[in-house]
Amino acid sequence: MVKGASMVALFSSTGGATMYRRVSILAALTLAAVPLLGACRGNSYSCSGGVCHVTVNGAGQTLELKDNYITVTRISGDAMTVRMGTSGTVTIAEGQSSQVGPVTIKVTSVNGDEVKFDLT
Repeated sequence: MVKGASMVALFSSTGGATMYRRVSILAALTLAAVPLLGACRGNSYSCSGGVCHVTVNGAGQTLELKDNYITVTRISGDAMTVRMGTSGTVTIAEGQSSQVGPVTIKVTSVNGDEVKFDLT
């Protein structure tokens, strides 16, 4: 433990029994930050006039756009593969568009593990 580090008590209750465990503040903050790191992948979108311009860095991410959940399952070469809800996957090449559920997705660029697309 780091000299001078304070302690906090974390507890959980199961069936009437309460368990206490002393953990350094540094450890508690580190554990609290772990979920945030997964979200810091540089994804972004903006919507205007019925069109959303989306940038996704890395496959396996789910976004909620226009009341739909869209998962980018793969980014490779010059294409991306997406799935909407429980529907099957659709692969869309750069410069191409495809109907995916109730929306149309047009891939505007693929660069490494980054893909940009428009959703209407």
